[in-house]
Amino acid sequence: MIQNQDQNVVSSKLIIYLPVIHSGYIKLLEKYPESEVFILDESLISLIDEEFDYLRKEIRSLSPIEAKVALGALFPNRKINLISVEKFLEISSQQTQREIKYILPNEDIFIWLQKKYLADQPVEFESTFLRWNRNNSAQKQQIESSVEISEDEFSKKIMSIADTQKELSSDWWRQVGAVVIRKNTASEETSTVGEIKNITAEETSTVGEIIAIAHNTQLPTPYSPYIDSDPRNSFHKGENIDLSTAIHAEAALISKAAKDGISLLGTEIYVTTFPCPACAKLVACSGISKLYFTDGYAMLDGDKILREFGVEIVRIKN
Repeated sequence: MIQNQDQNVVSSKLIIYLPVIHSGYIKLLEKYPESEVFILDESLISLIDEEFDYLRKEIRSLSPIEAKVALGALFPNRKINLISVEKFLEISSQQTQREIKYILPNEDIFIWLQKKYLADQPVEFESTFLRWNRNNSAQKQQIESSVEISEDEFSKKIMSIADTQKELSSDWWRQVGAVVIRKNTASEETSTVGEIKNITAEETSTVGEIIAIAHNTQLPTPYSPYIDSDPRNSFHKGENIDLSTAIHAEAALISKAAKDGISLLGTEIYVTTFPCPACAKLVACSGISKLYFTDGYAMLDGDKILREFGVEIVRIKN
């Protein structure tokens, strides 16, 4: 992410907030070996605490002076100083200096600081691996590990069951349906919720059984949010997702299987929308080996968790 970049830049200043030493910042300093480094001082941290209350929980943080000493030990030949509110005010009052570029981590606090103090200066944002950016944490991400297939008769049949379940959801935020199946060889018997019908002759060797079907629903009844008020009304989409009266479709399926003593090892799940981070973890730990979906994006670490647990991810194109 680059803002106000100019070809005439001859020097750069790297400004960082360093409550802890980690490899993301070390790599950032190594990328800009000639840049002068500035660490936010206590006056700026006080402003940050007022503006970003969710960062107050970082109780392990180094003081700015400790951070400067630690960074100086790692980079003894670098010029490292603290930067204050007064210095930012001085910079913001100056005319645009095209010969100097300010390099900032792409995090909430620096997006805010850039708008507040550096709006007229050449700025370049660089990514670090921390999640001090609410937009990044809630960002929809393409699912890198997914295989894309065209819809066939088998997947169409299963997804139609999931779509039917989806319509039963009373959740006005999002309706999701899910189906867990176990594919059988020709010699295996089916014995659970129901056999999959109307499959083409070519697919008879992989006809399986439906282990469970579910949709996201409110608890203890589908009418709970309309009787007692829906807590989701108090938040924007993606915020405080744990404050909800709903159980997600994937969680409902896995809970039902656990209650009934049914192992999900080696089964496959079809979901109308890619799982949220919490449900992705449930799927990963449940023994489900393959996940099919038609819509949605990964958020936070959902895709990564599934990959780490060996769950194959397949997007079905309609």
